Amino acid sequence: MSAAVHHHRHLTFTAESGDSPVHVGRVFTRHALADWRLASSATGDDAQLVASELLTNAVRHTAGPLAMDLDDDGSRLRITVTDPRPDITPPDPGSHQPAGIGGHGLFIVDRLALHWGAFPEGRGKAVWADLPVPGAGQPLTVAVRPRSS
Repeated sequence: MSAAVHHHRHLTFTAESGDSPVHVGRVFTRHALADWRLASSATGDDAQLVASELLTNAVRHTAGPLAMDLDDDGSRLRITVTDPRPDITPPDPGSHQPAGIGGHGLFIVDRLALHWGAFPEGRGKAVWADLPVPGAGQPLTVAVRPRSS
């Protein structure tokens, strides 16, 4: 019987970095996924997109992200972005307008994540999304092209 897998990475955003928090968070996510051998999987692609959307929302709708956490427990990858805005109501993807410019972030998160939500965190809130980890019992969708004769 193998030991349970658990990986955790934490990033605290600081004004000293000079780079955009979204860029810093993307690099942080990409490096963690590479270390955990998830970067080249569908989960890795989805995780980078979800992380980018959660970070962009924190930049766009609050004073910016305070922290980012990535947790892989072997069955799911949780991405959590903490911001300083103490909303009483959780974020709402609203009604999606595909032809509109912007407003697609939470719709994308909702479509890619197994589950997502928000909870109070300190004086702000944390928004999280769970993605499946390959080989953890979730069925994978594979596109198969018919062979030509």
